[in-house]
Amino acid sequence: MTSLKESQHDFIQNEIWTLTFSGAFQRANIYQSKDQDEQKKGVFKKSIRAFIENIILDDYKTTVVCDEHHIANIKKVSDYSCNFLEIFQEGQINFGIAQKMLNLYLKYMWSLGHIPEPPHFPVDRIIQIILNKEIKAIKIKGLKLETWTQFTDEEHYVKVIKSARELIIKNESFANHSLAELELALFQRR
Repeated sequence: MTSLKESQHDFIQNEIWTLTFSGAFQRANIYQSKDQDEQKKGVFKKSIRAFIENIILDDYKTTVVCDEHHIANIKKVSDYSCNFLEIFQEGQINFGIAQKMLNLYLKYMWSLGHIPEPPHFPVDRIIQIILNKEIKAIKIKGLKLETWTQFTDEEHYVKVIKSARELIIKNESFANHSLAELELALFQRR
């Protein structure tokens, strides 16, 4: 029989993953059809969850991960999804969806105090719009908005991260913020 603590932990993890999958897949249209076999989707979600929790998450438990390593982990999540190519339109989830999934999960784990601060934040349309507004307010060239669900590689994602770092440097109200802290502050302002 599982203890109360284990049951509470399992409940919170299930809720986090429900929110993570919802956030990563909400507008992505990733499946081959809307009627895609729910059992196959469930197997994929259970498998990718185990992959992230048991393989990827270890990198984030004790230390801050550098940009290159974090981007490599995002690519690993995308590559892992190739094991389920029969359910995806493109044979796998792309970089944009993988970054949203991993970054969102890490944000939840950090917010709960389970891991140190993640290196980046989930990049989506809302954060790009908010970031653009803040950047333009301090007379920095704005970002071209890109659809995060269509990112096939890290090119635009890295531009968003670099713009966020530039905002931290040039806007006194965000001085000494990390990227993760900046994203929380920007969301509070919206």
